Amino acid sequence: MPIFIYEALDARGRSVNGSVEAPDAQAVVRDLRNIRYTVTSIKEKPDALKFLKTFFQRFERVNLYSLAIFTRQFAVLFNSGISTVRSLDGLSRQTLNGALSRAIRTVHEDVRMGYTLAKAMGKHPGVFDTTYIAMVKAGEMSGAMGEIMERLAALLEREVKLRSKLSAATTYPLVVFFACCLVTFILVSYVFPTFVALFEGLDVQLPLITRSLIWITKFLGNPISLTLLIGSVIAVCYFVNQYRHTERGRRHCDQILLDTYLVGDILKKVALSRFCRTLSTLMSSGVPIIHALEITSQAIGNEVIGDIIMEVQLGLKSGMRLSQPLREYPIFPPMLCQMVAVGEETGSLPTLLERLADFYDLEVEHVLEALTSMFEPLMIGFMGLVVGYVLMAVFIPVYDLISLF
Repeated sequence: MPIFIYEALDARGRSVNGSVEAPDAQAVVRDLRNIRYTVTSIKEKPDALKFLKTFFQRFERVNLYSLAIFTRQFAVLFNSGISTVRSLDGLSRQTLNGALSRAIRTVHEDVRMGYTLAKAMGKHPGVFDTTYIAMVKAGEMSGAMGEIMERLAALLEREVKLRSKLSAATTYPLVVFFACCLVTFILVSYVFPTFVALFEGLDVQLPLITRSLIWITKFLGNPISLTLLIGSVIAVCYFVNQYRHTERGRRHCDQILLDTYLVGDILKKVALSRFCRTLSTLMSSGVPIIHALEITSQAIGNEVIGDIIMEVQLGLKSGMRLSQPLREYPIFPPMLCQMVAVGEETGSLPTLLERLADFYDLEVEHVLEALTSMFEPLMIGFMGLVVGYVLMAVFIPVYDLISLF
């Protein structure tokens, strides 16, 4: 936060100078008036690093882990009888994530000005998504804010756990892949070139494997060709990323991922887990099922499945029960449809959806473990092939030369 230097008069008319850390000048004036000070001048203390701080703050994002911690802490404070304003004020000072801290401070000021918590949070869609806002609004309307914040914290913590599992499953294959690339780069750039001069000085016919490696070495050693290669990769990544941010591109990329072998199966199970858990949490919080389906479609993380959920919502609007339109789409397994039907008949749909979410979380965990165990020998074998290719390209012509003498 910036530091403000002020000059003021106290209740007895004596001059007072000082400095204080505050989000803006209005906050300083308000706090000084509370202690019966009359502000005569106020200015922000120059900060040489302010430009750099502002620049880097633009790229700072709120991670899900920090948001889950904030939500859990807010639920604890609220259930302890502490007011919303005091809770937000305290949490804004101890939140580690800078972007989240700034958002909470703004929400705190808006709530002090008379905004509802949901409306104040709604000004920060990059921090609080539609699911978060809907549950906060439901808590304010039902008077059960503490209970709903606990459910929301549990939902976020489950999502953090799910994402950590996905990250852990992909870390090892990526590390092995980059290690393979590094070993190959060292062999091709530093080890093999020492033999190239020897081979080119001899008037012998080199095998195809050696000639191909010589061509690769010269290509990577040429600054122009290497620049063109790196530039092409960057350009392709840029245009793919731009296309991914269009509405058509998101649907196209999401459909490709769903159709990809193994990856599509994992993504479907992750989407089913999010569908069941988000819908269960929203319904338990008092959100009508029609509105809950709309929010769930936005929180699912896949445009194709989100469109299917919106079509399911249209079925409910036409008078159908939830289990009926779900059966029309192959992405929803028969077991899920049967459990939803049982939940509708017994009036325990949120509870059964929560159990289904736990089941699909276990399914994702098992699939990730199997995928990781499969990738391990594949990546090691791939690295062995690359290293073997380089070694054969070096030692086959050397062995041929030795056999001539």
